[in-house]
Amino acid sequence: MGRYPRINRPGLIYHVINRGNNREVIFAEHKDYIHYLNTIQRYKKKYSFKLFSYCLMTNHVHLLIKTSKYGSISRIMQSITVAHTRRFNFKYQRCGHVWQGRFMSPVVSDDEYILKAMQYIEQNPVRAKMVGDIADYPYSSYQLNVRRKKSLLIDREENLVFQALGRQDEERIRQYKVLMEEELDKKDLAKLQKSSRKGVAYISPQFQEQIGRLLPVKRKPGRPKRNLFEEIDCKYMKTNRK
Repeated sequence: MGRYPRINRPGLIYHVINRGNNREVIFAEHKDYIHYLNTIQRYKKKYSFKLFSYCLMTNHVHLLIKTSKYGSISRIMQSITVAHTRRFNFKYQRCGHVWQGRFMSPVVSDDEYILKAMQYIEQNPVRAKMVGDIADYPYSSYQLNVRRKKSLLIDREENLVFQALGRQDEERIRQYKVLMEEELDKKDLAKLQKSSRKGVAYISPQFQEQIGRLLPVKRKPGRPKRNLFEEIDCKYMKTNRK
């Protein structure tokens, strides 16, 4: 089956899903989670991206990221993944891949679909029956999104859909808590699960009309044809090695 090419455009919002290799553990203890979050914060400064929501599970992560002109989603995730891999392998005296080959990063439309994606992300531990209450899971963005104090990690003030929940933070937080206590509609849940597995954009019809020409066409099976200039450059390199 073909796969969807990644679309890299500044200002778009991506639901990143990255899984451990062979579904193995990527966070073995509390310090591993904290290091990963510190790594995100470090690269937020470098690439000026915004983080709206996250959930770190034992063997995979969900991130809702809005990119800027200073770093594509591919560059951002490469930096974060490499940093985590180096530390994880050194700490646990292992070698090889920690993450699976390709992370998913479907585009999410900048409208009410963001809130549904945030529900999906932050309710993950509840659906997995790891906790009974969404507020009890320590490695998601829920607690940061519902507290009054601003966070260095979560960019709640840059999330225009979140800001539209009320005129003041207290009202926004109250509305957000109510929303997070509601279960996702079965149709929305199915769409988000498909989006997570296959990398299909999760966007509203209105948003699709606006960026339709930017969305990728599904790739055909097999290796893509090499660009003529790449082929010439490859031959040049082989010739100069002799």
